[in-house]
Formats: sequence, C-alpha cells, structure tokens
Amino acid sequence: MAKPARARRAAAAPRSRRAPRRYAVPYDTAGPRVRLGVVWFLVAATAVVVGPVPTAAVYGGAAAVAAAQSARCWRREGARPNEVVAAAMAGAMAGGACFGASGAGVALLGGVVAAGVVAGGDRKSPHPTVVDVGSTIQCGMFPGLVGLSMVLLDRFDQGSALALLVLVSAYEIGDYVVGSGARTPYEGPAAGLVAVVVVTFVLSATPVYTLSFSATWIFGSLVAIGAPAGQLVASALLPTAAGPASALRRIDSLLLVGPAWCWGIGLVL
Repeated sequence: MAKPARARRAAAAPRSRRAPRRYAVPYDTAGPRVRLGVVWFLVAATAVVVGPVPTAAVYGGAAAVAAAQSARCWRREGARPNEVVAAAMAGAMAGGACFGASGAGVALLGGVVAAGVVAGGDRKSPHPTVVDVGSTIQCGMFPGLVGLSMVLLDRFDQGSALALLVLVSAYEIGDYVVGSGARTPYEGPAAGLVAVVVVTFVLSATPVYTLSFSATWIFGSLVAIGAPAGQLVASALLPTAAGPASALRRIDSLLLVGPAWCWGIGLVL
C-alpha cells in the first residue's frame, strides 16, 4: 500500500535537512565561550610576538589536542585511527617547523611511518591496514598544517602572522556573535566577512607589516574566503559536524587560510 502524502513528506524531510547540516558549523554557547576566546587570542598573540618556539608550543598543542579529539570521534563510529599517533604527528609538525619547512616535512613523514607501524600491529581492527593508516593521517595532518603554517609564518614575517591572527579572530567574533543566535547558517559567516573587511581596511592603512596596500587586500580576501571554508572542512574531517572536537573548532578557520597565507607570504617576501 502506498504511503499517504503527509507520511511521505515526513519521511523525506529529515533526509533533506541532513545534507546541509552535515557541514553546518555548530555554535557551542554553553559556558564562558567569549572569555575563553579572548584568553586564546591573548595567549596566541603573545606567543607570536615572542617567537616561533612559543608559537609552536601554543598552536602545536592545540593541533595535537584537535587531532586526538578527531580520532576519538571517529573511533566512536567504528573507525580505528590511533589517537596518540595522530596527536604526535600534529604536534611534531608544528615543532619541526621551528627548523623550517624541511623540519615540518620530516615530522609529517615520521607520523606517516608511525601510523603504518601502529596500524599494521592492530590485530583488533576489522579494516584493512591502509584504511586505518589513512584515518590516522587525516586526523593528524590537517590540524598539523595549521600549527606548521603559523610557525613558518612567524619565521617569515612576524607582522604577517599577527595580522592573520587578528583577521581570523575578527571573523570568528562576527561569526559567533551573530551566528549563535541566527536562524539560518549564513548570517554568522556573513557577519564574519564584514568584520574581516573592516579589519583589512585598518591594516591596509597602518604599517603593521611589510605588505603593500593592494597585497593587504589580496591577503584579506584569502581570509574572507578561506575562514568559512575552513569551518566546512573541519566538519568534513569529523563523522558529524557536531562531533565533540572543541580544539579542532578553535583552529578550524585556519585550516585553509593558514597554509595559503604561509605560501603567499613566502612568495612575496
């Protein structure tokens, strides 16, 4: 017997809503989130000002926790990424960047080897070894890219690293303040983009770093595009967008724009 039209609509509605929500950015309003955000900004800015080693400690630590949380989320869904290896890979990539891009590359290769050794010895896993290796690399490499990008950027040009931190923080403030109370998923990112435009205008008019007026707007545009895209990538890296990975959400706006800025500043300077 055919289902009534109302029943068919009720059955189809959850499926139609699940697709966009798979990548929707969750806004956690429980607890002192604004104060924690301010503390994070002050700690990160201080580390960038002091030098690459403190920057590696701050961003490498955040990347390591993000990698471990991501691996834990996937293990709850039946996957078998190794939390320790993923966290070590992410943290080591940031630490290795203190010695340059080659140091970060060695750390990444070491993490890949460690992931292969650990996955090959996991007798409880029902998956092929290559699948478990890929899961561990996925959890560790992307947060590690954020850490190494900020460290390398701090080595290239400290002012540029600070400018990126300010721009990304402006986006996150606008996104959170508006998006946490919005009815649609677009209002928060739109507010964040407005904040980026305002801060880019301020940076272009002050000698904060060595870029020209036009270059400042080009790099500001990278933040305007890459910050919201990075949030979507973070959702894709988790089994569900609302997965408990607060450290990954702390650095998700830098997932794409961090490497892009690092590469671009390296070319310009």
